[in-house]
Amino acid sequence: MKLPQEALKRLANKFRAAFDGVVIGLKTDRSIRFQWLIAITVILIFIMLDIDLADWLWIIFCAAMVVAVEHLNSAIEDLADFVEPKYSEHIKRIKDFSAAAVLIVSIASALIGLLILIKYF
Repeated sequence: MKLPQEALKRLANKFRAAFDGVVIGLKTDRSIRFQWLIAITVILIFIMLDIDLADWLWIIFCAAMVVAVEHLNSAIEDLADFVEPKYSEHIKRIKDFSAAAVLIVSIASALIGLLILIKYF
C-alpha cells in the first residue's frame, strides 16, 4: 500500500515537531539536559558492563520514561506559567504534581538500575 504524498508530509511534520521538542528542550531547559545526561551516562555504564538483553530492555525503558516524563513536566510548567504568569497556589499545586511524577519515575528507575547493577558485581 502506497501512502499518498500528503499523508507522508503530515507524518514527516509530526516527526519534525517531536525532534524539535527534543532539541528545544535540550537548548532551553536545564532539567531536561540533566535527565538526558543521566540517561546517557547510565547507558554508557551498562555498555561497559556488557549486560544481557533482558536487562537492556529495562535500562532503555527506564531511561526513556524518565526523559519523557521530564519533557512532559517541563511542558506542563511552561503552559502553567503562560496561563498564569503571577504566583498562584493552584498553579503551584499543578507544577508540584508534575514534578512528583518525575521524582517517582526517577526513583523507580534508579532502584531498577541498582538491582540490575548488583547482578554484575
